[in-house]
Amino acid sequence: MAAVSPTRDIWTRVAIDPIADPLARILAPRQRITPNRITAVAGALGLAAAACLAVGLLRLGGALFLLRFLADCLDGKVARAQASTSQRGAFLDVATDVVTVTAAYVALVWWALRTDHVHPAPALLLLGALGTYGWSLAHRKQLAAAAGEGTGSAAFPPASTTPVLGWWLRLCHRTRMRPVPWSVEAETLALGLLPLAGPSAAATGLVGAAAFYGLATAVNLRRSWRIAGRLDAAASRRPEEAV
Repeated sequence: MAAVSPTRDIWTRVAIDPIADPLARILAPRQRITPNRITAVAGALGLAAAACLAVGLLRLGGALFLLRFLADCLDGKVARAQASTSQRGAFLDVATDVVTVTAAYVALVWWALRTDHVHPAPALLLLGALGTYGWSLAHRKQLAAAAGEGTGSAAFPPASTTPVLGWWLRLCHRTRMRPVPWSVEAETLALGLLPLAGPSAAATGLVGAAAFYGLATAVNLRRSWRIAGRLDAAASRRPEEAV
């Protein structure tokens, strides 16, 4: 039986998979090209992007960051094609993502503050929200796993109950694509696409990213609170059921 493809982000499904899928088929038979080496390339591209963003080479930094994400998606595809997936490889992939994305945000904030393109308040809010978002997401997934609720993501209504969005929900279901843009789209815009458009767009992207991560943290905390409540209610019923 064929493996079911995972649900993908909108940017990944629409812009990256059409390039990465055929490229992975070309690279997978080459034994010297391993997933971990591709992850290393992604890390190098991400750090180079951060360096460019820090010194104001925004268009070059944005282009390198977009290439980083392509390589980041490519390593997993090559690993599956080579049947060489591993826990260490998955750890290296996540660690590289965290380091390079955080470095790129810090670099862009540094440039924006140094050149007076943004007020310090949204810049500092963004850096703070990045940390709280990562924690709130991890905690939500931990609680959801304990409750048997998958990752705790929002459940979208059936297409039949939303006539206006029905076509979009059906398309997302058919292509296994998330119907709402989220962190991948936020970082792609803020660190990749908008820097390509120049300083004003890059500064606007930082303000938008601060708003997104603040909102996303609030959403994750709200879901965590509700899941924790259900776990507490279930735990309180167990002694009664045992009597």
